[in-house]
Amino acid sequence: MSSPVTGTLPARLRLIYEAVQQSERAAPTPSALRQDWDAYLAQVRQDIRAVHIEGGGEIVYLGELSPGCQACKDGTWDCVFTTVHCNLSCAFCCNPHAIPPDYAGSAFGHTPEQITDNYARTHITGISFSGGDPFVDVEKLFDWIARFKRRRPDAYTWLYTNGLLADAPTLRRLAELGIDEIRFNMAATGYTHPVVLANVAAAARQIPTVTVEIPAIPEDADKLLNSLEVWCAHGVRFLNLHELMFEPGTNAAALSGPRQTVITPDGHRTAIHPDSRALTLAVMRRVQAERLPLSVNDCSMQSKFRQLRGRRRCLAPLMRAPHEQHSDTVYESCCAFWGDDVRFFHPDALADRRREFPDHRFVKLTRIAPLSVFDDPLWIAFEEL
Repeated sequence: MSSPVTGTLPARLRLIYEAVQQSERAAPTPSALRQDWDAYLAQVRQDIRAVHIEGGGEIVYLGELSPGCQACKDGTWDCVFTTVHCNLSCAFCCNPHAIPPDYAGSAFGHTPEQITDNYARTHITGISFSGGDPFVDVEKLFDWIARFKRRRPDAYTWLYTNGLLADAPTLRRLAELGIDEIRFNMAATGYTHPVVLANVAAAARQIPTVTVEIPAIPEDADKLLNSLEVWCAHGVRFLNLHELMFEPGTNAAALSGPRQTVITPDGHRTAIHPDSRALTLAVMRRVQAERLPLSVNDCSMQSKFRQLRGRRRCLAPLMRAPHEQHSDTVYESCCAFWGDDVRFFHPDALADRRREFPDHRFVKLTRIAPLSVFDDPLWIAFEEL
């Protein structure tokens, strides 16, 4: 929290102080969400004997986690977009309409070389390829996977697709390139589209791990529950379910249904369908009752908050200014000012600076690491010393 600041601030510090005030006004209000989540966890513990609940309740799964999901929850994952174009336009799609049509890259850069150079200064262990649908420009997908594999051969790699274009020859090429996992959005094509099911089966023969990743859409509950056994028969071993989101500026914003507002730690406002959790629990019950060979990962908003903290932690070493002290996701620095004289310095030098500038005023400043190398860290505290 910021402390009261009296007197006139130099222009540069005034901008920082105002940014802190803005971040405090946008602070998340997680109490209602947390209360509902705790009630959900209690129900899960009661109903699902073998459930795993870890990370302070932010990680919930039945069976196992794929290595990709583990990297994601550890905050050591990066999602690379090879294209934003798609052969479908799903009503629940959360891709922003405002994203440039030629966009490619990730939170770490625009090219494989720039991105992997930044990886070298972090702890990235997992790399996913997404879109749009990356199969829309399959030659670019092959090229980018090969370039990432050359530079980070140790990383676990996977990709997302609606599956319509993921035919056997394409999957064979992906297997040759060393892709570790493929994730199908079966909700995009009605859950049991015959072409997609054939491609899922082909993937299971060539790629080590086959996953279905979809939103838990309450209106599709029967379709989802009745598809589980079919997916298992075609080689799916992992299912990732997340809440249906009504993300502003996307197709999903126009969906109907009840909404629960969510404000993320950086002030972003979105909404989720509050009944998605009940459907995820129903899926776990079905898998348990029928002993299906399927692991279920509850990729909840709580889990996503954990992911965001992990991404900030990964990016933090890349974004620290020389005068800042870095700890986890936070940077701290101090500033001495008098009139127009403004001097930033490392907190360890505070005692020396007080002796050097006895007439100056001093403040401690705190920033939090951003979610992308293209963004500045956010000012979150301004404290007069």
